Amino acid sequence: MTERDAVPDPNQTPEDVATLYSWANLHGAKYRDFSASRAQTRERARQRLEHAMEEEQQKSRQNAEAVRIAEATRAEGRRRKEAEFAAEQTARPAAPQETARQAALQAAQELARQQAAQSAAQPQAAQQAEAAQHAAHQDVWRVPRFDRPTPPEKQSYPPPAGPAPNIPLREESSPPARSPWISPDATETTGRPAWLMPERVETAPEPVPPRPPDETLQESRDRLASRWYALQGIFEGSVPPTQVVPAPVPARPPVLAIFSLAGGVGKTSIVATLGRALSARGERVLLVDTAPYGLLPFFFGARDQRPGLLRTFSPPIASGDAAIQMITLDPEALGSETATQEALAAEISKHARGLGRVIVDLATASGATARRVMRLAPQVLVPLAPDMNSVVSVSSIDAFFDHNGGASGKPALPHYILNQFDPSLPLHLDVREVLRVQLGDRLLPFALRRTPGVSEALAEGMTVMDYAPNSAVAEDFASLAGWVKSLSAPAGTGFRGVRWSER
Repeated sequence: MTERDAVPDPNQTPEDVATLYSWANLHGAKYRDFSASRAQTRERARQRLEHAMEEEQQKSRQNAEAVRIAEATRAEGRRRKEAEFAAEQTARPAAPQETARQAALQAAQELARQQAAQSAAQPQAAQQAEAAQHAAHQDVWRVPRFDRPTPPEKQSYPPPAGPAPNIPLREESSPPARSPWISPDATETTGRPAWLMPERVETAPEPVPPRPPDETLQESRDRLASRWYALQGIFEGSVPPTQVVPAPVPARPPVLAIFSLAGGVGKTSIVATLGRALSARGERVLLVDTAPYGLLPFFFGARDQRPGLLRTFSPPIASGDAAIQMITLDPEALGSETATQEALAAEISKHARGLGRVIVDLATASGATARRVMRLAPQVLVPLAPDMNSVVSVSSIDAFFDHNGGASGKPALPHYILNQFDPSLPLHLDVREVLRVQLGDRLLPFALRRTPGVSEALAEGMTVMDYAPNSAVAEDFASLAGWVKSLSAPAGTGFRGVRWSER
């Protein structure tokens, strides 16, 4: 291949005169087409900008006219009120100081209203004009490019027809930033008349306690020795002997008994789920089932029933929740109710040592078991279903616990909670209102909502707190756990006021 066969460069100036003329005509046509397209685009952008500016000027004139009419109306009303006030003052003379104060107050209120009206009618239009101008400039820069773009500083725009509007900067229209070091009271009262500022009550300085008479050296030694432990040791100049503090005896854990007069109200599921909610809050709970073959162990993954055996159900290691202990007791196998030494209460107290709380699942409609557990002075919670049977049974339950008080012999009226509640059913809402009138504060202010998740959780071998922790009924049980903790704090070992010792 020779140099004659090489492809010529289209951008290189040809040597032939005819070819040179054709090359110039071709590139000149391209440049003319691009220039015409760019000029048309700029003209359309300029027309849109002028149209937007005319609209904003018209809106500004309309706003100014509205403000002027409003000011004229307010001035007319003010003159009318002043005339009425002058006529009133002429008819009934008043004290000159009070009259001047009222006039000044009215003038200040009118000035504040005018300032508020002016700030409300302020050119929000100016900001819109600025936005339109910015959009128009953006449209100019969307011109299709066929060659190298011209830098923005070298492009020239035709001046818009008509006078340029006075467009304020955006920073001027925004409210000034409040300094975090200035108190709100100082910023709110700045620039207001003195008579509109709230009167500040001058607080009297705190009285300085009288200085005690000078103490003698022996009196100071006696006072420090009788009060401050560390100061006493420093004052004596020797290390005090280590005092042996006896270990505090843990308090007896509070007992909560769940009772029901009829089956099917969800008593066992409440015991299991409430115990799980309390363990999530760090409490070590003992669950006691007084039905020999109940379903309580199956809520924690058990596969069998072991009456009389203390079982411990531990949560996953990463959860950080407390373990739950459970035991199933048969009241009939622990002696009769008339025995001098109550075996059922003694058995529960024995297994509850070192724990924080005890929840007892009383056998359904078993008055004898309830009377035996009442020797532990428990708080009683009765779940109710929102039906007619619950409304009728409330008076019988109250009468039973009124005649069978706790260990002190005082009547212990139970609290009630609605279970399986559906707020979309009118009957449930009516039952709740009737129970509120009948029970007052003893009906808990929240209810446990009805959901199939409780039964599904039992089929999976867990409580609804683990099966559906984000459900609405899980929130209800969390509220119930908070109510139980507010009713009685869990037992624990307190070390307030006990000093540490070096060993």
